[in-house]
Amino acid sequence: MTKRLAKLVVLGLDGGGSRTVCIVAGEKGRELGRALSGSSNHQSVGVEAAKRAIAEAVTGAREAAGDPPLAAACLGMAGLDRGEDERVLRGLLTPLFGGARLRLVHDAEIALVGGTGGRKEGVIVIAGTGSIAVGFNGAGRAVRSGGWGHLLGDEGSGYQIAQRGLNAATRARDGRGATTSLVESLPEAIGVASVEDLASRIYLEGWPVGQIAALAPLVLAAAAEGDAVARGIVANAGHELSRAAVAVIRALKIDDTRFEVVLSGGIFGASLVLVEAVREEITAFAPDADVHLPRHEPAIGALWLALEAARDPEWGESGPSYAPLVIGP
Repeated sequence: MTKRLAKLVVLGLDGGGSRTVCIVAGEKGRELGRALSGSSNHQSVGVEAAKRAIAEAVTGAREAAGDPPLAAACLGMAGLDRGEDERVLRGLLTPLFGGARLRLVHDAEIALVGGTGGRKEGVIVIAGTGSIAVGFNGAGRAVRSGGWGHLLGDEGSGYQIAQRGLNAATRARDGRGATTSLVESLPEAIGVASVEDLASRIYLEGWPVGQIAALAPLVLAAAAEGDAVARGIVANAGHELSRAAVAVIRALKIDDTRFEVVLSGGIFGASLVLVEAVREEITAFAPDADVHLPRHEPAIGALWLALEAARDPEWGESGPSYAPLVIGP
């Protein structure tokens, strides 16, 4: 067994579709350094761009902490859905961590652990740039619903809310759809005069998924102010996110038990109306579900899993690192 470091230091990283958050902390959880970078979802920005974002965040956090040696690191990655994803990312990222124990997990797992305050079972619903619902039971089984990316799914996500808001603005401008304040608020937010100018900028600059998703808070704000079109978009998002959660709960057969459902991601954080709508629909199916916002951010969940890896006497080259999520029931 490896001699235990006198001052055990670990790293936790939350690699999302909008940004990457990295924290270095000591054994008792005291934060030593933190850094941010851009998206590290390799499925949306590509493997090399994801690697650069991760390296930037890791280097920044380690430098802020005084560059201590790491005992272990846990990276919770959006887009880490199958074994092939893990093999690609592990091969690219292992050199960043030297001899530290490296644990790669889906970002849903770190969001659940952080959101529940340390529990590894329950349901996590993530609505950020993309969306997914994942459930974990006490027997180690994981089931997911959603998470198919912006082309095939991501219902209720920031990207879809923004895209539908943009579509509603174009329809209203043409007279094909209902009047909405989004015709004015969306162009104004990026400093252009009209929906036509907004469309030109999006196409000419080739806006990526994350840049479009960043417009979602404007749709949420319009809904909060009573815009009927925006309210319809948000209501649909809530229904889709609830359906994903219910699918997971049904697959795990936990609807008649007590369990936690964590609503994670920037979209939930920006709309209490959405939170309440999703809570109401989930508890209609599973009355004893405790539906709440996260107790801690996902990167804290990654830190706890890194500490677990550092303290595990059975860890080896084939030790715990990654378990693919089951798709569907």
